[in-house]
Amino acid sequence: MKHQMKYLVLAGTVAALAGCGGGGGTTLSTGETYDSMLAKAQAMGDATGVIDSGSGTIVGTALADVPADGSGTYKGYVEGDANGAGLIGDLTLEVALSRTEISGSATNFQHEVDGAYTGTLTMPTTTIQNTDPDEFSGNLTGTLTNGGTDYATDINLTGNFYDGNGTNTVAGDASISIDGGLPNPGLFIATQTP
Repeated sequence: MKHQMKYLVLAGTVAALAGCGGGGGTTLSTGETYDSMLAKAQAMGDATGVIDSGSGTIVGTALADVPADGSGTYKGYVEGDANGAGLIGDLTLEVALSRTEISGSATNFQHEVDGAYTGTLTMPTTTIQNTDPDEFSGNLTGTLTNGGTDYATDINLTGNFYDGNGTNTVAGDASISIDGGLPNPGLFIATQTP
């Protein structure tokens, strides 16, 4: 099943992205808006060829095996619907191929309507399954705070590895649940940092 990442058509986005120099999109956000973070996530999807910004679907072909040079840090974004509108945050994943494990965290969340959600979600170490293609599934959990209210948050990530136009990339489906509510679909993408 394909899940669509919410994509906004912003008049200034194309011009802003054209002048960014294609720096790989691995710099995490600080004090940004929902719209600016979404534009960066879209640019990362387009640059790697893994997520199509027109449809918001994963279009890359997952690699059968994790790349031999795939150990290291991957930075990117996790996005989906939460509390009635879009929610996006910075995602960091750590891959240790010597143990076929992955762990991670997400922070700097921005909500499309409600603004900043503070807090950090963590994903404990989970095994990368030796399937065809290799896959992992893990949960980012923790508490996010907005407007003085704490929200128990769970984001399930199920992903694969991709050759993102020469850049090791991890991407897949996200399922976001706030305060035990029904999960909402989303996506995540992260590229290996040099």
